[in-house]
Amino acid sequence: MLNYRVYLLSFLSLFTYSSLSLARDLPIQARLFAGMTGVSPGNANDGLEALGLKKMENVSKLGLEITYPLLSYLDVGARYTKILGDTEENPANPSTDYSSKLDQDSVMLIARVPFMKSEIFRLDAFAGIGGTNTSFKITSASQNGELTSRGPDGWFGSPYAAAGVSAAIGYKQFYLVFEGGYESNKVSSFKRSGSVSNSIDTLDLSGSYFTVGLMFDGIPGSVK
Repeated sequence: MLNYRVYLLSFLSLFTYSSLSLARDLPIQARLFAGMTGVSPGNANDGLEALGLKKMENVSKLGLEITYPLLSYLDVGARYTKILGDTEENPANPSTDYSSKLDQDSVMLIARVPFMKSEIFRLDAFAGIGGTNTSFKITSASQNGELTSRGPDGWFGSPYAAAGVSAAIGYKQFYLVFEGGYESNKVSSFKRSGSVSNSIDTLDLSGSYFTVGLMFDGIPGSVK
């Protein structure tokens, strides 16, 4: 936990210093995206199956990213992602409402390296680091409660990082963008409420992901 906070603070300090030193108009790039991550949280899935629920095999994600050019070969900014997942009873039973529901907010500072840029096609690689706050609710025949991982005083409960590539096709300022990569997203140190057993002590949501979205490139903006 301490290591990721040190890395995040270092990145944030560099990001803030760079922003304050560039008091000029800049073309902002904004991305709206949606997609899915394939996950296999072994410990959590064992616990869900023991409660008569289906395994968690993927989570959906919706997000917004804003970046601006720091250098000719480097864009920096931030990304917010809402991550959602749920599983149902196995087998399904219409007379009950047993399920598990994941609700996670992630914020990440991001750096992008554009290595192909034409009028209709864009290609880049990226990496980022940040954190998450997580809620995982479980309702079954024997348990009804919630696991949460939230940081105090505005911090995040667990570390989060991602890296990958994106390709965009469009014209002028409007592009359809596709992104694929891998994200590290492991949640632990849960606080428990209700009747939730200790069988689920971690929730590993790491995995490969793919998103599709809209990119608005060259939006007038400024850094002061």
